[in-house]
Amino acid sequence: MIRSAVPGDAQAIGDLKVRAWREAYADFMSRDYLRMLDPVRDADEWAEYLAEIPDEHRLWIAQEGDVVVGFCRTGPADQEQDPDLGPRAAEVYGLYIEPDRIGTGLGRQLFGHAVGDLEERSYSPLCVYAYVPNAPAIRFYERAGFRLGDTTRAAEEGGVELLEARLVKPN
Repeated sequence: MIRSAVPGDAQAIGDLKVRAWREAYADFMSRDYLRMLDPVRDADEWAEYLAEIPDEHRLWIAQEGDVVVGFCRTGPADQEQDPDLGPRAAEVYGLYIEPDRIGTGLGRQLFGHAVGDLEERSYSPLCVYAYVPNAPAIRFYERAGFRLGDTTRAAEEGGVELLEARLVKPN
């Protein structure tokens, strides 16, 4: 089942995000940094976000039974960062799936739902950023119809400077 997140989902989202980061980013982020990620602090931040979520944003949850197994957050693209995309551009800010559910089609279903919602709300084009070393994520987004361009942005996580590549779904 896919549904909108509510503040009561914050702990499950925080827990899942930490597990997903530790699995997906182990090859290029500091192990110490990943070990220091705190699901309780993360949950507090998610609770705050969900209590005051902007109208244009969505946080979608994939749930199996009572268990949150994925989430995807979307909203308008940053016009300062991506002015070339235009005023109706939107971004998938993040997609995280329970590590043992990767490859089951769950991510494709949740991502498709989030992208479909953006398209129904007349956002276009759509973009997503992925860490350059994260080749599986880049392949996933390309299979979903997004094209890797040459736009990048710098990011820092745990004292490590990284590069994120932008992928765009054409109009």
